[in-house]
Amino acid sequence: MTYTIDVLVRAADAGDTYLAWRWLDDVDQPRFEVLTTAAIEPALDALDAALVHRRAGERGTDAAHRALTEGAFADVDRERDLAGLLTDAVLPLGLREGIRSRIASGQRVRVRLTPSPRLARVPWDLLCVDGEDLRLLEVAEVVLEPPATVHAERARLPELWQDVRDRPPLVIIDPVLPTRAGLHGLGHVLDPSEHHRFAERVDDYATAGRMPVADADHVLHCGMDRVELSQALRSPRSRLFYLGHVTSSPDEPGSAAIHLNDTADEWGMATPLRFPGRDGDRLDHDDHRPFAALDLLMGTSSADRETWRRYGFDEARLGHELWPMPQRVAMIACEGGADYRSAETFGLVIAMVNAGAALVTTTRWTLPADRVFRSAIGGFEEQPTTELALRVDHAHESLDPIGELAEWQRGRLREWRARGALADTPLVWAALTHSIAPLKPPAGVDDR
Repeated sequence: MTYTIDVLVRAADAGDTYLAWRWLDDVDQPRFEVLTTAAIEPALDALDAALVHRRAGERGTDAAHRALTEGAFADVDRERDLAGLLTDAVLPLGLREGIRSRIASGQRVRVRLTPSPRLARVPWDLLCVDGEDLRLLEVAEVVLEPPATVHAERARLPELWQDVRDRPPLVIIDPVLPTRAGLHGLGHVLDPSEHHRFAERVDDYATAGRMPVADADHVLHCGMDRVELSQALRSPRSRLFYLGHVTSSPDEPGSAAIHLNDTADEWGMATPLRFPGRDGDRLDHDDHRPFAALDLLMGTSSADRETWRRYGFDEARLGHELWPMPQRVAMIACEGGADYRSAETFGLVIAMVNAGAALVTTTRWTLPADRVFRSAIGGFEEQPTTELALRVDHAHESLDPIGELAEWQRGRLREWRARGALADTPLVWAALTHSIAPLKPPAGVDDR
């Protein structure tokens, strides 16, 4: 009988990076390896060069064009070389050997990883287990685990999927933002040519009775703000799907934010995005206030009574009370999983786990929009980023969303190897991450 063996992998940066792992079928034999800065920095620099990563004076669209035309993820051979370079830098031989030996004996492997800030962007699924021919994705399931304290101290425990699966999902696709948000590069993520696929998906939900009429009318380009989000989440939901913008400031994990139709008039802990170059302290109504991880954690604890009443309360409420997260959450947005890039692991993912999510699927780096593919490559007709979003949405309705998405990714890897077409580039599908924090933590979750 085939069964799954878990390996706990934990990383910590302290000058060099220390990577420790322990197999749960051999718990008395923990192992570790020191990844020296000198050894891993060239590989991480090569990864950054392959991503949609702005250089000094460069616009976001220029960075995306460069990634799609010159970067390692634009070419099969260069991507394979990058995967090999990253493997040698961050995946110890002893861990690779342990994976290979268990696969050879007919076991399945699940890698439960808590990365360090330095390793947060590494596409672990693409790393090589056996030379350049076998990727970790092909033989194992890779999930991210928040630190043990997040499991132990969260404010709201998740429900079981079987108990909530018949509830309607809350779907927010490309929400309308206040006027000034566009001056900060926060325009629509979808072009009109991409709307119909999401509209069809919404129609499918409505036809199947999975979505209230009121929701179906406000999924695409809705003007939802944080108060309306609170109202929607406080009705029974199976899951939350958000496709839009996520931003964060370096070294400020609490600043990680999704963007809704919130103006500067809306109370919140994030600094509003103002008219570029404006002096003074005066805020304009059209300035945009992001909905930050700190809001989702702290709620209205430092707000006034008028703000409390807007949410229907006569006193302050914490974030998990105002925005209780359903069992599953998906954020298909730029770097939604920035939590793991901070020394103190906190951001939107951890705030959502604290508020009740058992699974948060998001992306570890910036995705190129479909229109950027078309502008960079003549005659390009596919919609890779739209396809990714729809696959996640479908999978989150299933019994095993992580397994279903992993199987889809394996198919993309096969196509990438066979055709080398940019429609199959790992720059899109390898960005996915899954942070898990179930009601009952898996065995070993409290291990250090």
